[in-house]
Amino acid sequence: MTNQNRIQWKLLFAALLAALCLSGVRQPVAQAQAAAQAPQAMPVDPQITIGTFANGMRYYIRANKKPEKHAELRLAIKAGSILEDDDQQGMAHFVEHMAFNGTKNFPKQDIVTFIESLGMRFGADLNAYTSFDETVYQLQVPTDKPGALERAFQVLEDWAHNVTFDSAEIEKERGVVLEEWRSRRGAGARMQEKIFPVMLNGSRYANRLPIGKPEIIQGGKAERLKKFYEDWYRLELMTVVAVGDFDKAAVEKIITARFGSLPKTTAPRARTEYEVPEKTGTSFVITNDKEATNTVIEVSSLLPAGEEGTVPGYRQKTVNRIFSGMLSARFAEMTQKPEAPFLGAFVGRGGFLGRKKDQASLTALVKEDGIERGLEAVLIEAERVARFGFTATELERQKQTVLRGYER
Repeated sequence: MTNQNRIQWKLLFAALLAALCLSGVRQPVAQAQAAAQAPQAMPVDPQITIGTFANGMRYYIRANKKPEKHAELRLAIKAGSILEDDDQQGMAHFVEHMAFNGTKNFPKQDIVTFIESLGMRFGADLNAYTSFDETVYQLQVPTDKPGALERAFQVLEDWAHNVTFDSAEIEKERGVVLEEWRSRRGAGARMQEKIFPVMLNGSRYANRLPIGKPEIIQGGKAERLKKFYEDWYRLELMTVVAVGDFDKAAVEKIITARFGSLPKTTAPRARTEYEVPEKTGTSFVITNDKEATNTVIEVSSLLPAGEEGTVPGYRQKTVNRIFSGMLSARFAEMTQKPEAPFLGAFVGRGGFLGRKKDQASLTALVKEDGIERGLEAVLIEAERVARFGFTATELERQKQTVLRGYER
């Protein structure tokens, strides 16, 4: 690549980031002045009941008649792999597994047995996930079966503070978690391990992938597993969410009975908020894998997370969504032409690491010998949008697409 080409590439890259950050739309002066004022808070749906107990736990309840005779419950915990000590890597996820392998009121596999007795299924109606910053337990139950909803909230309470960590169950579950680790050892995971340290710029996040390290999954001490649970499964870090076809006041009464009188944690361990350092300049990663089946190029930038809980913040997210849809639609049109420069391409901006960062990205699937041509094409189109914006027809078409999505 010549020096002139390097300069052109950097200019195009800068234009791309400007397009992604500013959404390619010129803001009228009146809007800019309004943004300078104190942001208006997003109104809360009046049908949602919100509460906080003295122990710090929060809850959100909304009655919803559809689907009929069903309720969705969540226990969200502000604790994930980012909080693991060096000898606990993988244990946030391991704790999640153990929550289904024995609690005070549901020994061994009794949670799964309870769900199946209601005609529900483990996986579809009972599940959980662990990410960098949070762990969320998910439970769907029928509301027309006597006692089912009350019993389901007992499951949530047991997850919150009554997981038993039976030693035999821990040893048995090591193999299950390790097999999950193995199942993720495909080309994508191997290449991700090379990309993340560059993208995350030496942050702790680069070394705290939720799946963890196999040597710790296999040989980590049970005491350290329990310690993660004791340190971070704290009521002030938890939120209960209930939505469904039920009597809202009755559900609030159940939640209060289950969680309201639980004691607040004394001398809690400090929860550090880890950041991703700002990058200077442009970095790149070239990685391949013998099992990779596609050739993909991506230009991305990590940006400060968008504002949450305000009308301007919500508006900007809507603008970002419409912008991404319009540019992605242009890329789709380009793939329909003879000798298209890529097989497919799209643009997006969304949350990347909790509420700390957003990721703005251009991604294209290209032929093996079409990397340079594909990269040039997406950057040129981004530059075109940065300079000239979109047509009124493109905007109207995408607005209708978004509205149809809301209706569905």
